[in-house]
Amino acid sequence: PYRKRWGKMKTATEKFEFYSETLKAALEGHAEKHETDVDDILETCNYLARGDLAFVPHYEEPYIWGDEAEYPFVFVDHRSKLNREGRSANCSWYQELRDVDPGDEAWDDVAKINPVDAAKLGLQNGDRIRITSPVGSIECHAKLWEGVRPGAVAKTYGQGHWAYGRLAAEEFGVKARGGNNNEIIPADYDRLSGSSAFSSTTRVKIEKV
Repeated sequence: PYRKRWGKMKTATEKFEFYSETLKAALEGHAEKHETDVDDILETCNYLARGDLAFVPHYEEPYIWGDEAEYPFVFVDHRSKLNREGRSANCSWYQELRDVDPGDEAWDDVAKINPVDAAKLGLQNGDRIRITSPVGSIECHAKLWEGVRPGAVAKTYGQGHWAYGRLAAEEFGVKARGGNNNEIIPADYDRLSGSSAFSSTTRVKIEKV
């Protein structure tokens, strides 16, 4: 029953394009209109590929915000096994069982740091820390954990609500429970599609509060 749907795709060739003639035509048209060339457009859009490579599936290095000298740690934002699109934080089971995620703590919000890095920063388990990126900063507690490699800091997404509910916030409407990862993640986008470039990341610095 689906055979009649085959072909006639909305592409320049009416086929699935492993080599995208559609994208090529669009970029060439844009380049001609603005008196430039396709490679210049790709460079402006932060793409590394040039020439025909741009029109076939290929790997692009993720764009990382922040200078390594000022922001020495790569920030790893990850989801909890318990996350349900960020709406779980006001559930008692979510807070009580947060330690099902390796390195996390129940009823807390922690940033997981390798003990080697923690020693250099003079940090111990439970210290309150500030994590700062090029776009913002948040506060939470330090957790020394060998599950994260040196040079990186990992933090579960989902905490940092100052309202939302009596369990989500440490003090409803007044004090957040930990930090909201979104406040330190730059709003970056794929320049051609306009979609969120969530695989890009940011560097951060860590200091004891």
